[in-house]
Amino acid sequence: MEAPRSYRVRERPLSSEDYDVPIGWWGWNWEPPVPMSVTEILAAGNLDARTAALCWLVLEAHGSILIAAEQPHSGKTTTLTAFLDLLSADVRRVFIRGWAETFDYLRHTDPRRTLLLANELSSHLPVYLWGPKAVQVFRSLRRGYALASTLHADSAEEAAAQLTGELGVDPEDLACIDLLVVMRMYRIGAAYGPIARRVVSAHRIVPDPQGGVRLVPLVEWDAERDIHEHDDATQLELLCHRRGGQIEALRAELDVRAAYLTELGARGVVTIAAVRAAIAERYDQRPLGAQTEARSDEVEHPGPREGSPRPRLGVDPTA
Repeated sequence: MEAPRSYRVRERPLSSEDYDVPIGWWGWNWEPPVPMSVTEILAAGNLDARTAALCWLVLEAHGSILIAAEQPHSGKTTTLTAFLDLLSADVRRVFIRGWAETFDYLRHTDPRRTLLLANELSSHLPVYLWGPKAVQVFRSLRRGYALASTLHADSAEEAAAQLTGELGVDPEDLACIDLLVVMRMYRIGAAYGPIARRVVSAHRIVPDPQGGVRLVPLVEWDAERDIHEHDDATQLELLCHRRGGQIEALRAELDVRAAYLTELGARGVVTIAAVRAAIAERYDQRPLGAQTEARSDEVEHPGPREGSPRPRLGVDPTA
């Protein structure tokens, strides 16, 4: 019987500058995939502009997000990184160090302006976050930090059960997560046809008065029609909780953001740099600079590149 594997992870104090550098953000891949902008992801049909706008508004209001997918290379890290381009560089980004995390960021940062970035919640690699240190990161959300990460799960229910059961996250801490997004990969047409990726659901996580957490549906994907259906009431309730303000004003802003993302794609604003610049100019943000760059590692490619047609599920594009 093979002996259990053990790894030595050397811990050292982490400075404020250390946390600026993404280590293994994209995992370790044999082939370095290609990053995508949010407009490229929209053009590929992975999600619609309304869902992207919802995620944008939540993250902009210092909200937290988890993106789950069962299969590797489903686009979860690529999608998350594209969402980060929608935020101002004034938001402090802290790249969590996986098994080597020392929690020195608690001394260096202002929780109200800091987004914790964990590349993946799993035990697969030492650069990923799992075990007691993952539990402690979730616990730090009580201080006011926001968190963005990914994990392997095929449904919102499976993700919540994995985090509270297998990992042991306190349900009160998990309920600090505003958005739990699930993605899947599909073959188009024949069994060996091209691959399409879709956000199949988005839920809000809230405390359950009976104990545990409750999942509130926000977005559901209709596979037959290949469209995303939205629950306006629950989305606006989330935005009101996270951002404050009047319901009608929030509804209008959600529509404006979705329309703007669609407009960017129509205008051919598709490169990562061009999208960053357009967002910064429109919303008076400081453009993302080298010190907060999250794309310097290898990346995974979740869909067609610029100029590729949107794949339609159930339709063989070669027919």
